[in-house]
Amino acid sequence: MHENIYCNTVLKTKSRSSNKNCFSDERGGIVVLFVALFLSLVANAVLVYLHYSDGCEPVTNCTDPVLHEELDDEHNAQNIWIHPKDNKDWTAAHNCPEKSFTEMWFKNKGRFYVFSTDVKNWNSSRERCQALGGDLVIINSKEEQEYVAGMILKMKTKALYWSGLTDSQTEGKWRWVDNTHLNHSLWAAEPDNYISLEYPEGEDCAVFNGRINEAQWGDVSCLRNERRICEILCA
Repeated sequence: MHENIYCNTVLKTKSRSSNKNCFSDERGGIVVLFVALFLSLVANAVLVYLHYSDGCEPVTNCTDPVLHEELDDEHNAQNIWIHPKDNKDWTAAHNCPEKSFTEMWFKNKGRFYVFSTDVKNWNSSRERCQALGGDLVIINSKEEQEYVAGMILKMKTKALYWSGLTDSQTEGKWRWVDNTHLNHSLWAAEPDNYISLEYPEGEDCAVFNGRINEAQWGDVSCLRNERRICEILCA
């Protein structure tokens, strides 16, 4: 009788111990499986990132200008600073045709000029430019205006492009996004601050008008969705 009780107790203890070991093994296996699955997902994410980002992002680092010795018409040596690859299309889409990019990048005299192909309102356009490391374009000279206008007309889009010029703070006092005053202009018989039923707030933001010669400026409502030009200093 005592032997049977002892045997039953031993058997039950062994059975419970075996069950505990089985449960521990199962839990351990599940943990290992989850860890392996997690690591696999991380590895795949890294590979996908590398595949789509490697060489597919616009390059914001300008090559340093190189000092060249050239001969003028009278065969006299003169040193000239040359900015390599100015006006080259740096758009990443040229290297990654499978991806869709909404901007075209061009470098000129230590700056990138980024021309969008999508449209946004003025504030959203400025946010996009700032996200790229710059701001909406500021025209500081006649030469810069000619360059930007030339690029717009060359694209033949006949579109309007946002600039960094606005009088939203004080009507009639136009300032650039860096808070500098407008010291020269190329308005096309504007600004007129036209008020319409669609835009009763008036016209407080300036655009380059790609539909006319020299892409002269016009004022339109800041709420309109138009293309943009960002200006980014070379890193």
